[in-house]
Amino acid sequence: MKTNNLYKILLAVLVFFGITACEDRELIMVENQSAPIVMDLSASTLFLDQNFPANPALTVTWTAATYSVPTEIRYKVEASADEKFTKPLELATVAESSNTVTFTVDEMNKSAITLGMSPAVSSKMYLRVVSYLGTGQMMSAISNVTSLQITPYVLSYPDFYLVGGATAVDWTASAAQILYKDANLSYIYTYLKPGNFRFLGQQDWNPTNYSLNDPGIKENYRYFNQWPATIAPDTAEQENMIFSGTEGIYKITINAAADKKTLDIVPASVFGFNYETVYLVGSIAGNNGTPENGVEMTKTADGVYEFTTTIENGTEFKILGQKSWGDLDWGNIGGNGNTGFLGPKGDNGNIKFDGGGSEYKITVNIKRGTYSIVKL
Repeated sequence: MKTNNLYKILLAVLVFFGITACEDRELIMVENQSAPIVMDLSASTLFLDQNFPANPALTVTWTAATYSVPTEIRYKVEASADEKFTKPLELATVAESSNTVTFTVDEMNKSAITLGMSPAVSSKMYLRVVSYLGTGQMMSAISNVTSLQITPYVLSYPDFYLVGGATAVDWTASAAQILYKDANLSYIYTYLKPGNFRFLGQQDWNPTNYSLNDPGIKENYRYFNQWPATIAPDTAEQENMIFSGTEGIYKITINAAADKKTLDIVPASVFGFNYETVYLVGSIAGNNGTPENGVEMTKTADGVYEFTTTIENGTEFKILGQKSWGDLDWGNIGGNGNTGFLGPKGDNGNIKFDGGGSEYKITVNIKRGTYSIVKL
């Protein structure tokens, strides 16, 4: 009986080692034998021309990486503002069947700006190729680093027009409200209430519409990658955004940078808009900048006020909601100037205007966040 048990134990041990030996024979060691080598850039200097964004600008060519066994290899081309690749930017992913890739003027320009290079200034851009296996980018190997001088141009960003039932213009596309644009940022202080809205690329329904990058939105309308909690996709109509905030004045900010495309909506520091009286204060209509003697404007609609006066060169003024330097304070958005957009206290400056001694009608629309100065 003991002998039989011993045989059984011995057989089990032999089977175990047999299986282990079989499994060991299935293990395959894959090793990187050589990294890709960047052999050629089609140019050593690039001066990018914004008039030809689709033209080829740069071709990068490299030798293939090799691994110890045949396997699928992929490559990615990376750029950096420094030789150490502290913050590498991926320019392209390329299949094993190719060892070259070409970038357009627009692609190279966006890459340079993303890396922090200044428009109209020649800067050095570094490039390299990384080989890897599989979707997990295993067994990566990095090429040598090469460089070129590149002069980018100022990126052109789209215009955004606000329209919808949640807005002051309702669903009238021809009256859609354009946002103030400063490089990649577009923003405005304007009225919103709970309801649907979206952005247009023009004062018409076509060809361009901007909504949320969400599966519930039509694919050609998807744009914003990030939005606040007060915004949700309208999956029923598959076109609009739904605003759920309280009725009032909000600052709407769009960051149109290629790696951002964000939408932010926050309450303005001055949340109301429909005041019985507002006043002009500054070097206008004999006021001399004294809020206690503010010049009363005429209210023509909810949040809309007018005043007609002679305006000289070098005129500066603001709009106040009280006869003092208080919280109700509106001026040119962002600082001194004449943009036609209003900013509340904390984000404004004087409205500056050279009138040449002629008569003008000043219209201030606090609800829409705009003003106009029209010669009569």
